[in-house]
Amino acid sequence: MQIQSSYGDEQAGKLYLVPTPIGNLEDMTIRAKKVLQQADYIAAEDTRTSGIMLDRLGIYNKMVAFHKFNSKEKAPELIKLMREGAVIAEISDAGMPVISDPGFILVQECIKNDIPVVPLPGPSAFATALIASGFDAQPFTYYGFLPRKSSQQKPYFEQMNQAMATSIFYEAPHRLVKTLETAAAVFGPDRQIVCARELTKIHEEFVRGRIQEVLDHFKEVAPRGEFVVLVAPATEAVQALSWDDLVKLVQELTEKGVSKKDAIKQVAKENKVSKNELYDRYHQK
Repeated sequence: MQIQSSYGDEQAGKLYLVPTPIGNLEDMTIRAKKVLQQADYIAAEDTRTSGIMLDRLGIYNKMVAFHKFNSKEKAPELIKLMREGAVIAEISDAGMPVISDPGFILVQECIKNDIPVVPLPGPSAFATALIASGFDAQPFTYYGFLPRKSSQQKPYFEQMNQAMATSIFYEAPHRLVKTLETAAAVFGPDRQIVCARELTKIHEEFVRGRIQEVLDHFKEVAPRGEFVVLVAPATEAVQALSWDDLVKLVQELTEKGVSKKDAIKQVAKENKVSKNELYDRYHQK
């Protein structure tokens, strides 16, 4: 067991996790700005992007690059500095550090070395989108960025399809339409979703509606900006049967003379699953 006191020894080294604005620079808190100004080093996911932001905020401090490509090699160096008494403030490109960035590696190493980890509250894209989505915020599940391939995304969407919680994930604009097509095949056309983009910026926008409506919209209007996608909770338990069981039901109906098309449609409707997804599963068998 470990008990950490964040401020037990003000002279000791420590790690501050400092959130930065996700768009609007006025969202930087007084405390966050003060910590960044007083830290010995700022560990930044992208020193160029963060450098521009810090310059606009009037913060001039020594930055150290800390990202997914160098995190395992860089972490021991930062730990050494903190053990010698240095205060390091870690930031991501935007929003909360550790969420969707390699900060957890540094946090784990600090905990192993009994170095205090001090989190500051602040901006988070998924939480910002959640409270304006219109969906129930309790409970929710955050998935971060999903895999890029459709075949790898489907297991996540199947899990979301049954969840009695709001599901949230991030997506890049150039992949949004393809990802929504995969989601629609699993959820069916009527599941309510929200696509939020450019949060806190001048072009902030929320596109709400049935997944097919939202998909059709973005096929006509090219997606721009980073997206937070939210999927409404299932209103009741869905797909109590496995896909193998559902395929067997289709086979049983076809053996009784029902057409393959009608059998798939009937089983999908009765079990509240995607007709297209069941069609694909049936033919895979």
